Amino acid sequence: MNALKYRHIILAAGIFFAFATSAPAWHGKGHYDVALLALRAARTDGNLPAFFHAGARTVAHSSLDPDNFTRPIAPNALHRAESPEHFFDVELLAEANMPPNRYEFIDLCYRRKLKPNRVGLLPYAITEWTQRLTVTFAEYRKYPDNPTIRAKCLLHAGMLAHYAADLCQPLHVTIHYDGRATGGKSPRSGIHAKVDALLGKLAGDANAPSPGKPFDANSLLAGMRPVAFKAVLPATMAELRKSSALVGRVYDLEKQIPAEAAPIAPGSAVEKFSAERMQAAGKFTASLYLTAWHDSADIKLPWWYRRPYNPPGTAAP
Repeated sequence: MNALKYRHIILAAGIFFAFATSAPAWHGKGHYDVALLALRAARTDGNLPAFFHAGARTVAHSSLDPDNFTRPIAPNALHRAESPEHFFDVELLAEANMPPNRYEFIDLCYRRKLKPNRVGLLPYAITEWTQRLTVTFAEYRKYPDNPTIRAKCLLHAGMLAHYAADLCQPLHVTIHYDGRATGGKSPRSGIHAKVDALLGKLAGDANAPSPGKPFDANSLLAGMRPVAFKAVLPATMAELRKSSALVGRVYDLEKQIPAEAAPIAPGSAVEKFSAERMQAAGKFTASLYLTAWHDSADIKLPWWYRRPYNPPGTAAP
């Protein structure tokens, strides 16, 4: 989830080593815990199918995958295509009514003499992955006993969880992504990596040198009321603006944010901020799950749609 990975090619081996050995961050355990929290929150609605909740660990595991599609793991073509999916610099293009799809947005960027990959495509990644999950839920409604379709639902839900959580990291929605930008460039101060690390440490990690105190999931759930959205993109932009409004708060806390490997001080303003972001990410992700399930009921699969299913012990077609 580190925007440094997305916007700059790592040139020095020393810099690469620093990233490779950093503590678990938002793009690791933090993403995993947000996905689990979101599924617990979504369960209160009572409408999502039982297999979806039973597959919580698969969803959480899959939520880590989008970071595998960027450097240093991904080949160059994949890295270049995937990187803009993880951020949106709202200061560069803040439209009251965003274009309904990514290609109209790309056209808008070029009309404004902006490069879409510099602005970021995160709102469209969230919209499209929600709609992918919607379609797959529609498949499940038609073939509820097909294990492959159920597996696809879990995979798509995990991918969606990643981008939804990215949106709730304030430094993923601003030009000031790693230090206050001057002359259009962020100075790469290191604050981004430290903020990325917060949720993973908030949740606790028994294997970490400084495990910290596990967060109280029940207290976070008590304040979460996920709902199905009427429209995904406007709801996503509303959540993005809430996240963007916290950029100043992040920089107010900069001197208090611990190093990547250091624990969060109990009862501190940083701990409160981290818990708020965990709750926001869980609620937003859960709401997207409920939206996908609700909207899937309106999808009518065409007559030619077929998905063969061979129960265990039977021959493949």
